Amino acid sequence: MIPSIFCKFSVPLFFMIFGALMLKREPEPLSKLWSKRILRMMLLLFIWSFFSYLVEVFWSGTQEFHFKEFVKRFYDSSWNLSYWYLYAYIPMLMTLPLLQRFVKNLTDKDFLYMFFLFFVFTALLPVVQYLLWQELHNLNNHLLPSWLCTNIFIYPCLGYFLQSRFNPDIWNKKRLGLLWFINICTILISCYMTYFKAKITGECSIPTGQGFHSSFVMVNCVSIFITCKYIIEKIKLPQWVNKLILSMGGCTFGIYLMHLFFLLNANWVENLWHIFRNQWHINYMIAALLICGTVFLSGYIITLILKKIPILKNLV
Repeated sequence: MIPSIFCKFSVPLFFMIFGALMLKREPEPLSKLWSKRILRMMLLLFIWSFFSYLVEVFWSGTQEFHFKEFVKRFYDSSWNLSYWYLYAYIPMLMTLPLLQRFVKNLTDKDFLYMFFLFFVFTALLPVVQYLLWQELHNLNNHLLPSWLCTNIFIYPCLGYFLQSRFNPDIWNKKRLGLLWFINICTILISCYMTYFKAKITGECSIPTGQGFHSSFVMVNCVSIFITCKYIIEKIKLPQWVNKLILSMGGCTFGIYLMHLFFLLNANWVENLWHIFRNQWHINYMIAALLICGTVFLSGYIITLILKKIPILKNLV
């Protein structure tokens, strides 16, 4: 349960990195923003979604080819479970000029107040009210500052604040240790709430059992973001490590686009699992992590290859 809750930092951390890198810039002309960023991302989403559709039609053999059906599902849902991030990323790009102007006019106290509200309404309140009433009574939705609590708003602002406003010199090993102690405590609270809800409802499936997995993800994101900045700024890494980080970072998008094809449509993943579990008798969790590492490396190698092909490099 701990790794399942811990890994929820992934997409919010991407949004934080986006905010740290983009919100400090001056707004681009809307024509350039749309042609250079938004339309390109829409095209990539369409192409990779269509590829997912073709895989489902010709590889899985679960349905016949109907372009009209593809367009319908592309519009109102998705053809790949992980592409919800791209659907969220596109409106974040659309509102980028507004966010850039917004954050530059906030004081540090404004930022802290905003993060405090987000923490109260998305973390503390849901936990407390479930402990007290188990969903019999929930706060009226009209009392929620919903616009502030969206991931594509709060996490870019958080990344910008930690990168451009927050003094990194206050961090030392002792304070980082305290931050991670708090982070571990919040992860354990999420574990307990997941167990408590499963005990109350009698259900613990993927759709029903993750209600509290992301409750304190903000604390986890802050811990990881600050720790990575501390390591990069305070610790001199070997040159080959820096090059490897930059190389993998440059391939992250391609790995993200392809990883589900390996997990859901590749027989070798199933065969590898059989080897790890039945032949080598490796622990379930370790075997799962090895599978994840293998899929990551496979996506990394293929992305590196695609980046060397003139036309295809623009797709990853």
